[in-house]
Amino acid sequence: MIRLALSLGVLLGLAWPGTAEAQRPQERRCLVVLLGNERGLVFDEPLPGNENYYAGGNVRLRCQNQPVFLGADSIASYNGDVVQLMTRAYYRDEDVDIKADTLFYTRLDERLQARGNVIIVNRANGSTLTGPWVDHYRAVRGIRDTAETTALQRPTVEYAVSRTEADTVDPSPYRIEADRMRERGPRLEGWGGVVITRDSLRGLADSVLYLTDSTGMATLFGPPAELRRTGADSFLVRGDEVRLGIAGEELDRIEAHGGGQITNGTADVIGESVAIALVDGTVSQTLAWESEGLARVLAEGYDVRGDSVAIDTPGERLRELRVFGNGVLRSPETDSVPLVSDSLAEPVVPTDSIPTDTLAVEDEDEEPIRDQMTGGRITARFVDVDSAGTVLTRLRDIVATGNATSLYAREVERDGRLEPTINYTRADTIIILMKTGDSTGIHEVRAFRGRDPVDGVQLERASVRAARRPTEGAARPEERP
Repeated sequence: MIRLALSLGVLLGLAWPGTAEAQRPQERRCLVVLLGNERGLVFDEPLPGNENYYAGGNVRLRCQNQPVFLGADSIASYNGDVVQLMTRAYYRDEDVDIKADTLFYTRLDERLQARGNVIIVNRANGSTLTGPWVDHYRAVRGIRDTAETTALQRPTVEYAVSRTEADTVDPSPYRIEADRMRERGPRLEGWGGVVITRDSLRGLADSVLYLTDSTGMATLFGPPAELRRTGADSFLVRGDEVRLGIAGEELDRIEAHGGGQITNGTADVIGESVAIALVDGTVSQTLAWESEGLARVLAEGYDVRGDSVAIDTPGERLRELRVFGNGVLRSPETDSVPLVSDSLAEPVVPTDSIPTDTLAVEDEDEEPIRDQMTGGRITARFVDVDSAGTVLTRLRDIVATGNATSLYAREVERDGRLEPTINYTRADTIIILMKTGDSTGIHEVRAFRGRDPVDGVQLERASVRAARRPTEGAARPEERP
């Protein structure tokens, strides 16, 4: 039946940064003091009480009584309220290391303006930010309780991935690029041409919001946003919003909302919202749902639709498919059955309830009939079987409940010839048991309808052709003389 092989186990390698403490605010503003330099120390007192100085040669500074250090090849300090650090400038505290061509520190707002070849290593969340233009606002009690960083001109952030026992080398970092970014505590925001990459994984969006706290959620905003993996286990997740759920250092959920779609080499899952859940790096469940219209799963020729669809794949082995509300399950196309007009929205029904001309046979180049079940709820279960040493997934049974219908075509032998027949059944509950193993096909059909009898119709080629739609202008039987 349906083999939905959305293999995303490789994503386990994409370990996101775990929850980290926010940067700790300093108790007081930074009073810059000179620790030493190697040449050219000059003092100036332009106004009483204001002391300016200029120094060169490996200048080393410190915030008085704080574990905060600054330095550069040369500096200019204006009463300690404004300090300019030039060439190989740096700033270091307990949580952050900043390097840049120049740093401009203003004590009033506790801001460090870094320009040119900026590198900021944030030990609180394991990130490294690089770019040409960055402002870093220190966390100081009474001013702001959380450090904040703003970056412009296409900055890049890399998040380190923890090394596991099985790793022989350090894993590749997770990389985010955008036109501009802002990081405040556990919250990272990016805008404009967002690109997220790691190995063969690539995400594209107009903007991104990443929460590194216990929420563990990264959201890509479009429209459309997409997350794509290339390679043997390629896939594509697309929607107006694509959300990535992170538990500890494992990616455990991917959702797409607003025109959501999950596509891989064997299946398309389409709905207003779609989601996949991962356990130990493998897909355990796929969901799709719609508030208007029908969610849809297309796999290996099968077409499944309903208000919502759920597919269970523990260990990435297909086990159960469930359709809720207006469920429709259609089999792949086949050329071995008669051709009958049918509509997914309006399934074929017995001749005693609709005009017979709706069962008319069309030209031989029309779409062939497809086996179909409908119901308020449809459940299909699957098992693994051994076929000549190869493990295959086979359909075990299908159960449709709530105004259920089944339509299927079979070939029977008539006078030494195979003749196709069409069977249509209506009931409260319909159960179809399948053959398994090397044999395939229907083993048994059961139908139930409370105290009322089950109804339906079986048509053979002769009876179907007798119901052919009259040609235009032909006289109806009751109009003939």
